[in-house]
Amino acid sequence: MPIPKEVQDVFNDPAAIKVLATRSGENLHVIPLGSLSAPDANTIVCAAIHMREAHENLRTAAETGTRVSTLAVKVTPGAPPQAYQVRCRVKTFMTSGPLFEGMRESLKKRGMDARGVWVLEPVEVLAQIGPNAGKKIA
Repeated sequence: MPIPKEVQDVFNDPAAIKVLATRSGENLHVIPLGSLSAPDANTIVCAAIHMREAHENLRTAAETGTRVSTLAVKVTPGAPPQAYQVRCRVKTFMTSGPLFEGMRESLKKRGMDARGVWVLEPVEVLAQIGPNAGKKIA
């Protein structure tokens, strides 16, 4: 399911606040995750830098088919705020290849390193602010 361009733009904005929500049994685990991005309309990626519990939850979700959720919020003075939730399937964890190397180079500029990159497949996109909050947009 392709992510609309305006949603990709928010996920790819370094100034946007991004969050990843995973599940461990009955518990939800929510973390801020600045590395979340949408390299194309059918993919969301995030780096495993310091994550421990989320990493294990993503591994379990990949094995069981449990969905995870991402959120990106952008507030720009003089413009309406934007917030989008993208529910995803966990596809794979990569430790090599173009996505991994691209993420690693991007993080290096910020003084960080990735031990791997999680690749997520968007399932549905929901608006999360304004009159359309909670409505499925893709």
